[in-house]
Amino acid sequence: MTESADYDDFADVSPEAAFALLGNKTRIDIIRELGEISDESLSFSALRSRVNIADSGQFNYHLKELLGSFVRRTDDGSYELTYAGSQVVGAIYSGTFNQRGASRAFKLTSSCTKCGSSLEADYEQERVTIRCPACDDQKSSFGFPPGAFENRTHEELARAFDTWLQLLLLASFGGFCLNCAGRMHGSITDVSEYLDDKEIGTKHVCERCTNRTVNSVGAYLLYQPIVVAFHHDHGIDVTETPIWEIPWLRDEETTVLSREPWCVQSVVELDGDRLELVVEDDLSVTIVDT
Repeated sequence: MTESADYDDFADVSPEAAFALLGNKTRIDIIRELGEISDESLSFSALRSRVNIADSGQFNYHLKELLGSFVRRTDDGSYELTYAGSQVVGAIYSGTFNQRGASRAFKLTSSCTKCGSSLEADYEQERVTIRCPACDDQKSSFGFPPGAFENRTHEELARAFDTWLQLLLLASFGGFCLNCAGRMHGSITDVSEYLDDKEIGTKHVCERCTNRTVNSVGAYLLYQPIVVAFHHDHGIDVTETPIWEIPWLRDEETTVLSREPWCVQSVVELDGDRLELVVEDDLSVTIVDT
């Protein structure tokens, strides 16, 4: 039996065909082993040895099935993961598709900006909810991969929560869907289960998948350059400070100027200094001269 697999030129395949390729333990093991060495490639024999398949023909068959989609053959005849293959490795370790994270709750090192009590993180149905048990006030809620809990202390998890949340927000606000890599379009809304009665927020919707995010106007403004600079002038680095520790977001001051089209005014206040901003329905931002 040959000690090499022929390379098939990449061609688009249907989603069901692509996912069907992964429904085999040997193929998953091949992808896992190539993921272990990441920046290197493996020869046919070295890869077969790591996967621990004695039958060369059987191994060759499964490797050929992955070529052109999750695995590529290099110029020197060895094998490495494609981008799709590396995404499969990431999905395995994140636990997104095969783990059902157990419900858990623990205190964070952050304090409620309203009452000073310790905030808690609740994890249920693959979602993190940051809340103040004393105020019974929810700070934020977002999906979080179960695998992120592995080998992290509570303090490290708090930082991981914030980093993940910032990633989700920045991607959505930038018009990029982390779910399918499609375009997201933003607007102002007052209709969402995530908004209290009479509350105004921003909504970002992917144009091709079901992904959507709803956030406060303040959360959207937090990453605008003028607001980042305003916080910097007051000794706050918004990239290092968890969003649930930003004081003015708790009692955000937002005024509806118009509904057709939407136009709202929001105030960012730190240490008695005020920054007044107007947000249009297309989420363009202008500064109010005072």
